[in-house]
Amino acid sequence: MIKPVAAFDRIGEENAFAVLARATDLANQGRDIINLGIGQPDFKTPAHIVEAAVKALRDGHHGYTPANGLLQTREAVCRRTLTMTGVEISPDSVMIMPGGKPTMYAAIRMLGEAGVDILYPDPGFPIYRSMIEHVGARPIPVPMREENGFAFSAEETLALITPETRLLILNSPANPTGGVTPKAEIDKLVAGLSAHPDVVILSDEIYDVMTYDGEHHISLLTYPEIRDRLIVLNGWSKTWAMTGWRMGWSIWPDSLIGYARKLAVNCWSCVNAPS
Repeated sequence: MIKPVAAFDRIGEENAFAVLARATDLANQGRDIINLGIGQPDFKTPAHIVEAAVKALRDGHHGYTPANGLLQTREAVCRRTLTMTGVEISPDSVMIMPGGKPTMYAAIRMLGEAGVDILYPDPGFPIYRSMIEHVGARPIPVPMREENGFAFSAEETLALITPETRLLILNSPANPTGGVTPKAEIDKLVAGLSAHPDVVILSDEIYDVMTYDGEHHISLLTYPEIRDRLIVLNGWSKTWAMTGWRMGWSIWPDSLIGYARKLAVNCWSCVNAPS
């Protein structure tokens, strides 16, 4: 029997897609289905976005783009980042990605290998652990405890860092719990990370506007002391109900952006020209 290399036996799955397939099958049979298995917003992509994409296609914008995305799109990400966080970034630090997962894959692929620890939130998005195991690194769960409102504990997180730790993955607001880590806890974590200057941080901020009950999202971009080792993941899927459009963005430190661009050239070439 033909088998791929052993690394592919370590790839997990996101069961939400299995639930989606089953729910779609039942809906096609005429059943009235409420699907709670996948993170699909309950509204349509706003009409002005749809019309802009249609116009772009009609105007002939359907060819290859630069691997890191159209300059106009990256500049729009910079404007949005400034509005949301007060932080000015360069379009040269932005990668437009086909969704959020490629940023996770790129960061974990760059920094993960046998003998390396990668910390990830637990419970958390299943692809974190799946990709960590795929590249042969050790997945180290960071507990998201109910008594903390499903936010991470800075003290507990820092205690898990060892000389083998290469990457720390954070997610706030969190999937699947909705937990939002308060600023005081993030302050403690960032202060503690000064003792671990070689640990890169991947901050998954895809749910940045989805906060409730007076909670507020704090972007890791607002901490200049970690900017040179911070990767921020975001995108259009959740905020603008553009899950099927496969569009995300990420902000990279100068030391890694070139590798991210080369990975894009080798894997997906470019992203969604009309957008």
